[in-house]
Amino acid sequence: MLPAGKVVVILFEQWFELKVTPFTREIPVQQLFLTKAHREALSRLRYTAERRQVMMLTGDPGVGKSTILRRLKHELDPTTYEVFYLNQAGATFYSFYDEILSHLRLEAPYNNAKARALVAKALLERFQIQHRTPVLLLDEANEMPDALFDTVRGLLNYDYDAFSPFTLVLIGTRRLAGRLALQKHEALAGRIHMISHLNAFSQEETMTYVQHHLEIAGAGRPIFTEAALRKLHLANGGNSRAINKTATLCLMSAALAKLKLIDEDLVNQIIATEAAQPEL
Repeated sequence: MLPAGKVVVILFEQWFELKVTPFTREIPVQQLFLTKAHREALSRLRYTAERRQVMMLTGDPGVGKSTILRRLKHELDPTTYEVFYLNQAGATFYSFYDEILSHLRLEAPYNNAKARALVAKALLERFQIQHRTPVLLLDEANEMPDALFDTVRGLLNYDYDAFSPFTLVLIGTRRLAGRLALQKHEALAGRIHMISHLNAFSQEETMTYVQHHLEIAGAGRPIFTEAALRKLHLANGGNSRAINKTATLCLMSAALAKLKLIDEDLVNQIIATEAAQPEL
């Protein structure tokens, strides 16, 4: 008999006989879930990389932009392409140059003009001498200051704007598209060859997404009822990041209650409990 007040912690992975934890970011890149829209965006990214062009990828947080970027890096031949991921939240002129040069294993001069010249030279040498195409992924580009947009545009100008030795992908929310539509950024916008926007999952995609994660985790039977999956979709608006959180909480609650099947009522309970939590 357990001592008074003793709490028994039941790991949901053990309760549901799962081999690994589902709904985490640690999923192997080969097993990432891709919708039709994801595959279309990935196809455009590959086309852009192969032709050293410029692309804009937009979508709300949690709709799968990072998933596509991970898959792109995995699919591009590392002997031909060199992928640089740069998060532009809070970026400055110096941090922008410094991060690129860090990827290129070069030290950034403290003078911005010299740093810019070194970046331009190093990117060109990567392509012409090492025969590798740099692929610059600028995430959260919607947070970049206006002047940095002009810097990026200037970097694209080689050989009188007739050539570029690298691929550029601007990634962000809808706000990125709105900012680039402004007249002051038309020079950069005019260089964008491809655009792709990601929306949240449809109900069918949500249901397939949840089942996909459970299957690769080792689930040998259904864990969520169809009604529960529909509720999971509606409550989270098809946002994969929010779905991950709610689904995990459902698994934890079901294991604690020793339930083998998660129904709509349990999902409703989790949603109500989370709604009552203080906002961060």
